[in-house]
Amino acid sequence: MGNNIRLSFVEEMILNPEYEGYIGGRIEVQHIDDIWPRTEIRWFTKDIEGFLKFRDTWDMKYVDKMTFETIRRIVEEEYCE
Repeated sequence: MGNNIRLSFVEEMILNPEYEGYIGGRIEVQHIDDIWPRTEIRWFTKDIEGFLKFRDTWDMKYVDKMTFETIRRIVEEEYCE
């Protein structure tokens, strides 16, 4: 199996003034053998400092399936408001 899943964090512009102070976007999930991402994980949070540290740890990294599932759970529980 190995580390065959690449994570790419993409920030998106938040235009709604009601959400000033939030950041949001997606994590594109690409298998090592694919040209295009297979899926994405959406994120939207006002914990900007925490999320940027998380992003810096995992952006453009190759991970195994178990690590990917852990990252998905962390995003859903901590960075998806």
